[in-house]
Amino acid sequence: MGAARRGLGVTAGAQRAAAATRPGLGLPAAIFDFSRGKQALLTIAQPALGAVLALAGLPSWRVIAIGLPAACAASFALYALNDLLDRKVDARSLAVGKSAVPEHDLDTTFVRHPLARGVLSLPVSIAWIAGLTIVAVVGTAVLNPLSLLFFAAAVATQFVYCALRCVTCWKTVLSGVMVGFGGLAGWAAVAPLRLSAAGLFVFLACWEIGGRNIVNDLSDLDSDARVGIRTIASVRGEAAAARAAAAVAAACLVATVLLPMPPTSVVLALALGAWSLAWPAAKLLRRPTPAQAASYFNHGSLYPDLVLLAALAGLALGGS
Repeated sequence: MGAARRGLGVTAGAQRAAAATRPGLGLPAAIFDFSRGKQALLTIAQPALGAVLALAGLPSWRVIAIGLPAACAASFALYALNDLLDRKVDARSLAVGKSAVPEHDLDTTFVRHPLARGVLSLPVSIAWIAGLTIVAVVGTAVLNPLSLLFFAAAVATQFVYCALRCVTCWKTVLSGVMVGFGGLAGWAAVAPLRLSAAGLFVFLACWEIGGRNIVNDLSDLDSDARVGIRTIASVRGEAAAARAAAAVAAACLVATVLLPMPPTSVVLALALGAWSLAWPAAKLLRRPTPAQAASYFNHGSLYPDLVLLAALAGLALGGS
């Protein structure tokens, strides 16, 4: 009887979530949010930053023509893979109150978790990921097989990360490793790896952990706790999550100094980091709430793109 009541509760919750869908949602919109399109487009800056730092300049038009579609496909595929692997727990989260169309959320344009909500079918979702993966594999292999290995490592890390969703809050480290692999894929596509590539890996890993993952989990604290997802926020509490995010974000800003960029680019990147990471982190420390964490997440998500702009600006100024 208890199980039946829980099942009825989940069904009712799913129906309420379905009712919240924005009217007129079509297949392209559902697929876009399945891959968290806005975030996926921002993510292209990570391998692009790797390529620019490796060359201390812009890649050739050939590399851009091949690498840009490959990076876009890889990014869209990895975000979609996350939603595919998490579809059951996402459905439970929506059923217990997770917002289907959250306001001011960079991850969502039309509706959150369209596969879990039944807006997308499983066969369409798998076909979408498969098609994107083919484009990503072909593009990265043409540029450099080592880039393909980093993409494969990111995919494998995504599988492990999702498998640990209800096991340990330390899976946040894996999210950073996965993003770091993306930056190294961009570097390896255009130049041999060298020691300074490790600085890029650390920078991106710290950014993902402190600027996105921990605070994104904090913004979903209520629904995560209800379905047994273990995050720093759900295990240690809001204040601990805020402190952890701020500490790792600080490490990200320190790592920014170690990136192989001209001094002008470093100074500009740090100034942009104050807006993107430091200021939101300070506000979150004062008020460690899910709403404040969502604001931090939206600001923090932009930082690699801002660092890429800073790197390009330094190059345009002659590397001063």
